[in-house]
Amino acid sequence: MSEEPSAQAASRAIAHAAHVAVPPRSPRQLHRGHGVDLAPRNNDEYDGMKDPQDHLDQFLAKADLLDISDAAYYSFEQLSQRFLHHFAINKRDPKTASYLFTVTQREHESLREYVQRFSEAVLEVPHVNQELLASIMQQNLRMGRFHESIARKPPATLDELLVRAEKYIQIEETSRVKAAIPSKRIIEEEDHSRRHVSENNQKDQRHVPPPNITRYTLLNAPHAEFLAVAEQ
Repeated sequence: MSEEPSAQAASRAIAHAAHVAVPPRSPRQLHRGHGVDLAPRNNDEYDGMKDPQDHLDQFLAKADLLDISDAAYYSFEQLSQRFLHHFAINKRDPKTASYLFTVTQREHESLREYVQRFSEAVLEVPHVNQELLASIMQQNLRMGRFHESIARKPPATLDELLVRAEKYIQIEETSRVKAAIPSKRIIEEEDHSRRHVSENNQKDQRHVPPPNITRYTLLNAPHAEFLAVAEQ
C-alpha cells in the first residue's frame, strides 16, 4: 500500500483480511463456529472518532471464531499495525488512580450527581482496590454532614461508602423539596400584609377632601353681577 487508507477503507480491509477461512478439519473447528458469516457490516466500520485499539479489539473478538492461515494472519497483523498507526491521534491514554483525585465534588453539585460521576470515573481506572477508592472519594467530597459522618467513622470500602451515601442523598433531596415549598407561616404573613395595604388604601380614598373649585363671573353677565363681585 503506497497511501494511508481512509477510516472506512482501513476498517473494511481489516475485516476482509480476517474473513479468510479454511475448510473445517475437525469437530472442534466446527464447534468454534467455522463458516459463520462474519462479513463486515456498516456498523463495523471505524468512524475515525473512537480509540482505534478498541475498534480492533472488538473486531478481533468476532474474528476469533474463524481459522486464519499463517499468510493471511501475517497480512492481517501488518494491516492492523498500519491502522493503529494511522489513527494513533485518537488513542486514549490509560488512566491511573491519580486521575480519580481530580474528580472532586463541584460547587452546587448534589451528592447524588457526584456519586454517579465518581462511579463512572472509577470504571475508567482498572485495578484500584476498594479501600483506596473509598479514601479518594472521601477526600474529594465537599464539607457537609456526609463528609463529617465518614470522617468520624471512615468506610472500609467504596461499596460501604456508597451505601452510607444513600441515606444522606435522601436527606439532601428531602430538604431541597421542603425549601422549595413556602411554609404556612410565611403564606399567612404575606396574606396579612396584603390585606393591611388594601385597607389603608381604602381609608385614604374615603378621607380625600373635595376639590376647591373657584367660580368665575362670565364676561357676558349683566353689569349688576360685575358690581356685586367688585364689592366683594
